[in-house]
Amino acid sequence: MFLSRATLCAALLTGVGLLPVLASPAQAALPPRSQWVSDVSDAMQGSLAYAERRVARGGSRLAVNLDIDNTSLATQYDPGHAVARVLRFARYAESQDVSLLFNTGRLRGDGRMVRVAAALEREGYTVTAICGRARASEGLSHSKQRCRARFVRHGYTIVANVGNRRTDFTGGDYERAFRLPDYDNQLG
Repeated sequence: MFLSRATLCAALLTGVGLLPVLASPAQAALPPRSQWVSDVSDAMQGSLAYAERRVARGGSRLAVNLDIDNTSLATQYDPGHAVARVLRFARYAESQDVSLLFNTGRLRGDGRMVRVAAALEREGYTVTAICGRARASEGLSHSKQRCRARFVRHGYTIVANVGNRRTDFTGGDYERAFRLPDYDNQLG
């Protein structure tokens, strides 16, 4: 392997503590809350118009599938409070007779889903159904897809899927995706 003189000097100086170690992209600092709010707004751009057009096309038991952490409820920037732009979309969808289904990587059991449903409702969401991971060993992608498939088996047509992680979108059973920022998986 070839190292340039500058790279070798930097490596040697870092080793003795004379140069700061640069953070990897995964360790980069999260943007300020104002940037996150702007990025969420950008990600949801056109969501109300889409919902209006989709409802006009018709169908039975139309629904929106919503992730919870850092999607429906903020856990990083405003812990426990609704993500305003997502709540606005959810309320609009609900006003058009679209059901709100929640899909989370949180584990089921011990009343966890009841508590998170209550937190969602306190913040203004109407929870039609909620689905979580069956066990800690269940992968997030598998859990999210299993929950969407379960909703579809119960007769729902998922017209929009809103989340912030790649695992929220793996698989199918939804018509349109709205992906919020996760800043290289730094937001859960």
